[in-house]
Amino acid sequence: MKVMSPMVCKLLLEKVQMVNWVDPVKRWLPLIVENENVGAVLAEDAEMLCTRGGDVLRSDGKSVRFSENLERASSVVRTEAVAEMTQGLRENGIVKGWRNELVPVATGFGETPKFLVERAVYPILGAKGYGVHVNGFCKTQTGLSLWVAKRALDKPTWPGLLDHIVAGHQPVGMTPSENVIKEAGEEAGIPEELARTAKARGAVSYRGQDEDGRLKNDVLFCFDLELSLDFVPRPVDGEVDSFELLSLDIVIDLILQGKFKPNVVLVIVDFLFRHGVLEPELSSYLELISALRQGDCR
Repeated sequence: MKVMSPMVCKLLLEKVQMVNWVDPVKRWLPLIVENENVGAVLAEDAEMLCTRGGDVLRSDGKSVRFSENLERASSVVRTEAVAEMTQGLRENGIVKGWRNELVPVATGFGETPKFLVERAVYPILGAKGYGVHVNGFCKTQTGLSLWVAKRALDKPTWPGLLDHIVAGHQPVGMTPSENVIKEAGEEAGIPEELARTAKARGAVSYRGQDEDGRLKNDVLFCFDLELSLDFVPRPVDGEVDSFELLSLDIVIDLILQGKFKPNVVLVIVDFLFRHGVLEPELSSYLELISALRQGDCR
């Protein structure tokens, strides 16, 4: 492993800051449910949702809320109404990359959901999202190496970019550790017994924009999974094109070249801190640590 230079540390900070960039020109309207803020909707999306989504949402130009009947309804009824609305938007080509996965819309992790929504839609609502990311690493004679996945070219988001060996959105009714086990088997063919050895190592958060300019206000649970050199992951569910074991030097170079899916950078940089690759003598050290949790980490 090469000695980390102050310049590389500064460049990593720039990459992390890019993940947290939000266009200052865009106008966002808070999504209010039961008098609590659970999202942020682009003004143009708010108009689209209120005019083309049926009698589900309404806006006064300052916020987005459910119709009066749905505001007083249960979360189950809201979920059904939102599902009907979003299905119509899908049929009209407004919502793309449909996943058939429901995610909760709530004020924080573990809080009672105000309603559930299709995963492909939650960025339109600017709702908080959660995911798990696993650093699959090996100890070699020259230092640590990471298993890196190349995303399939037909993925609806960030096709062809590099990713973690295991990563996935956090679904309803499952703990992050359970999700790691599920995703490990589905994405990389990692046996359950081995996946259970993954260690929880905290979380990172960010507030930025997705490929379509919509808000991403996400928290990523970080896990480390030490693998033996004779273990080789294999693509299983078609979401990954291939895997490659790379030294940390190469991983860092690829990050700086923009080859990784943007939010993956935060989890890898956190890994670099925890394994002593980034040391406190480096300029930008504390600023980079702080930048890893700029989102609402609730």
